[in-house]
Amino acid sequence: MLALTLIRTLVPLALAIGLASVAPVHAQQAPPPAVVRTAEVVSLDMARTIMTPASVMSRNDAQIAAEASGRITFIAEPGDEIAEGGLIAQMDDRQARIDLESARARHSRAAANASYQGAEAARYQQLAENGTVPATRLREVELARDLAVQDAREARSALDRAELALERTQIRAPFAGRVAERLIQVGELSAPGRDIARLVDIEHKEAVAQVPVAVAPFLRVGMDVTLSLSDASAIRAPIRAIIPVGNAVSRTFEVRIDLEGSDWIIGSAARVALPAETPRTQLAAPYDAVILRANGNFVFVIDDDDIAHQVAVAPGVRTDGYIAIAGEVEAGDRVVVSGAETLSEGRTVTELGEDA
Repeated sequence: MLALTLIRTLVPLALAIGLASVAPVHAQQAPPPAVVRTAEVVSLDMARTIMTPASVMSRNDAQIAAEASGRITFIAEPGDEIAEGGLIAQMDDRQARIDLESARARHSRAAANASYQGAEAARYQQLAENGTVPATRLREVELARDLAVQDAREARSALDRAELALERTQIRAPFAGRVAERLIQVGELSAPGRDIARLVDIEHKEAVAQVPVAVAPFLRVGMDVTLSLSDASAIRAPIRAIIPVGNAVSRTFEVRIDLEGSDWIIGSAARVALPAETPRTQLAAPYDAVILRANGNFVFVIDDDDIAHQVAVAPGVRTDGYIAIAGEVEAGDRVVVSGAETLSEGRTVTELGEDA
């Protein structure tokens, strides 16, 4: 009897203990919420694009030439930054200074003579009015005055030429830039028209692309386009100029894109994405939201209960980090952009904060 009582007491207790030990095992088998980042599906004006090569160029790139003859006594080093009007090269100016002093002396002498002859003409004018001197003498004095004035003007012109000749012994920058190349060395003799140095404006840059004429209807000045370099760096920049003159052989025309303020090196090879159709409003998600698989493409949409749902989509055009998608999604839906690798249909998620 006692044994039966013990059995009746111990069996329920054992069952209770067993159930208590099994329950945590089942709880541990349920996967914890997946940690993800999300972004919203948005509506964007998007268009199919074409990629075309472009070259980064300076808007001011010149071979600076000499305007006078002379021996070079100074020239800036390659890489030197020159302000507008700054000195690039200096010629031996001793002869120019001698000529300038001579021209100044001739001008001073001619000006003094013109002043004297003017005073004489005024004096003879008064004498002629009083009848003291004949009219022929007055005309002679007035002629001497007029010739002296012309001599003074000619001397002034000679002085200006001498000043210009001295000024031309200094080769100055027509715009701010850097010396990219020396084309003459100190001690060499220069002549008018000889290239002295290459000066490049590194601040005012642009990308120049030869674009198929077929995309001309979809381009306009001021439109922002995307440019990229081989290292995958990319920027948005406006079209500065469209040259509407096509090449009859290549069927392309020139487009210039403003890169002022960018740190891209002049001479870099770039690629530019240009619209090939009229933009239309489409649903779009960040690139990382779309999972591309051989058996189909999909996104994970997160509902209000933080549960993931796999939704098939058809990807479309790409622009500025977004890709157009078509499927059972709506603007404002939350889609997973990070952490989708371990997700499955119906999995609970928790969103990682922006600061994490």
